Amino acid sequence: MKPLTLEEVVSATEGTCDRSTLPGSVTRVTTDSRDVKPGDLFFAIRGERFDGHQFIGEAFASGAMAAIVRHDFQWASPLMETPEAAKIPPDAILIRVDDTITALGRLGRYCRLRLLEAVTVVAVTGSNGKTTTKSMIAHLLSERWKGRASIKSFNNNIGVPLTLLSVEPSDEFVICEVGTNAPGEIAELARLIEPEVAVITGVSEAHLEGLGSLEKIADEKLSLLKFLRPGGCAILNHDCEAVAAGLKRDRAFNKIKKVTFGRNPDADLRLTAYAPKVSPGADGQLTGSVEFTINDRFQYCLAVPGRHNVSNALAAIAVARRFGMDHEEIAARLATFTLPPMRLETLRVGRLTLINDAYNANPASLAAAVDVLQDMKAPRRRVLIVGDMRELGSESERLHREAAEKIAHAGVQMVVAVGQRAKLVAQTVKQASGGAIETHAFGTTETARKRLTSYLRPDDTILIKGSRALGLEKLAEQIRGWAETRGSRGSASRQVAHRDSERSGPATGRLASPSR
Repeated sequence: MKPLTLEEVVSATEGTCDRSTLPGSVTRVTTDSRDVKPGDLFFAIRGERFDGHQFIGEAFASGAMAAIVRHDFQWASPLMETPEAAKIPPDAILIRVDDTITALGRLGRYCRLRLLEAVTVVAVTGSNGKTTTKSMIAHLLSERWKGRASIKSFNNNIGVPLTLLSVEPSDEFVICEVGTNAPGEIAELARLIEPEVAVITGVSEAHLEGLGSLEKIADEKLSLLKFLRPGGCAILNHDCEAVAAGLKRDRAFNKIKKVTFGRNPDADLRLTAYAPKVSPGADGQLTGSVEFTINDRFQYCLAVPGRHNVSNALAAIAVARRFGMDHEEIAARLATFTLPPMRLETLRVGRLTLINDAYNANPASLAAAVDVLQDMKAPRRRVLIVGDMRELGSESERLHREAAEKIAHAGVQMVVAVGQRAKLVAQTVKQASGGAIETHAFGTTETARKRLTSYLRPDDTILIKGSRALGLEKLAEQIRGWAETRGSRGSASRQVAHRDSERSGPATGRLASPSR
């Protein structure tokens, strides 16, 4: 972070301090007391399970220069969990604000307006593919320029300011991931970011519980464009009808420069050829790649599977072109891209193939994951372990039923459903497939763990997909251990990863803020 004096911090956060003079500057901000380094500015943020105010003493013990606290914080407050935590130095600098999360946003905006004028800011939002697209863009741009992107899925009112505040003096670009699950959240974050380039990967039925309808989801995503800086550019998915309809509803969007991508023949970057290649390599391990062509002319190879990842790549290519990279340079760089860990990780354990995409799920991302399973050259059975899709509100039953009907015709031989909608999904798959697909339903992940492996075979190809709250990665761990104990040949090795995260944020005091 570019240095900020403590006077600037007080002014930018609209805070108060009982010190007449505030010596020194800060060059780093953190919300996690365990991560504090000497000279840091610590924000005490209240999370669902922990309150950062409980760890102010720990932050100062690690060398924090100052702490941002709520205006009503008391040194001997009942908030203090232990006597050790209450040991705040008598000369500690406490900057009091009305709300620490709001103050973090104010400081992020101050940084954007005063310190990042020479930095090109890219913002990425969408119902699916945000994190993957963000990572692809960063990978392409880093060939020529120095910069950074939001870590993990830091895309909320804590993560976005922290991303802006992480920019170093030598950086030339920063990529912010922007998420939402309630009206107005993207506009609030976009006001902090004021991007030169805004990317919308697409709009689908995710977070319906908070946003209400597909139309409202589109309007929420499109609100990012209203905060583009003059001369800025919007990169848009031309295949998404909800985006197109949203653009027509607001004439203000007519004035914005746009670059479109997709299969639509009118797209600026048109996908004109696509060839998936997912199969065991010569060494018995998995290889996955996609070859595709843009505008019948420019050929690319992406070393990860899935048509949805090609769509993400088109968006990233559009951004790189906006920065001035040519197609040949982009193609060479894209071929070396590897996806972030913890999404659609494909493991080979002997004859068994395990695809772990248990991070999150909505109807579109589930369909994309099932497409990847279909592309796999399974020697025997394709097995889908599918968990509930959360935050779908009143449309939940309909969307789970529709997803199950599609699964029934996706070349799957067995479906294991987990969660509150498990019976609905299993029954629908059974009925829609005419009984051809073996189905099992479990109300909880723990129940599934007790019986799951009794249904599996050592040479199955298994995909796990479900909302984060279910913790289906526990099933992946169990399956891997089961396969290894059956004498599988060789060690498990990660080959493919895919990230289509939904909203989440960084640590608040002790614990990461809730995944959204």
